[in-house]
Amino acid sequence: MQSFSEYLVEAKGKKLFIEGWHGTRKPFKPPFKETLQGSENDDGFSGKGFYFFGNEEDVKFAVPKGYKQKFEIKLKNAYNLDKDDIFSKDTDLPFGQYRDEETLRLLKEGYDGAYRTMNGKLEELCVFSFKKEGFDGNKKIKTIKGEDWEKI
Repeated sequence: MQSFSEYLVEAKGKKLFIEGWHGTRKPFKPPFKETLQGSENDDGFSGKGFYFFGNEEDVKFAVPKGYKQKFEIKLKNAYNLDKDDIFSKDTDLPFGQYRDEETLRLLKEGYDGAYRTMNGKLEELCVFSFKKEGFDGNKKIKTIKGEDWEKI
C-alpha cells in the first residue's frame, strides 16, 4: 500500500485532490476566513492557512463539541513537515511573525500547503493562505456535493 508521502511524490507537479476534514465550533458557509485562522486550537504550527485532518475521527479531538465537514482540497506542491519541521525550529522572533515569514517563503518557493503524516497516512494538512501577499487558500478548497456540517 502506498503511503501518503509516496502518493505526493508520485503526483508532484500535477493537480492533487485530497479529501480532508475540517472542524469548527459553528457551521459556516465557505469561503474560509483568514481572520479566524488559529482560533480553534493553536497559532498554526504547520503554517498560516486553513487546516484539515486526513481522518474524520481526528476532528473530534480538535473541536470536541463542534462540527465537522469533509472538503476536497487541490494542491500542486505540499511541503513535507515530517522531513523538515521548519515551524518547530528555535527562533528569537515571536511565533506568529516567524510562522508568517516561513509560510510566505514556502509560498514563494512554489509550495501551496504543508502536511504531517502518521503511520503513512495524512494526519494534518494546512492549505496556505496569505491574502495580503496575493495567495488565497480558498481557491484550493472545494465543498463536496452532498456534504454538510455534522455535529460531532
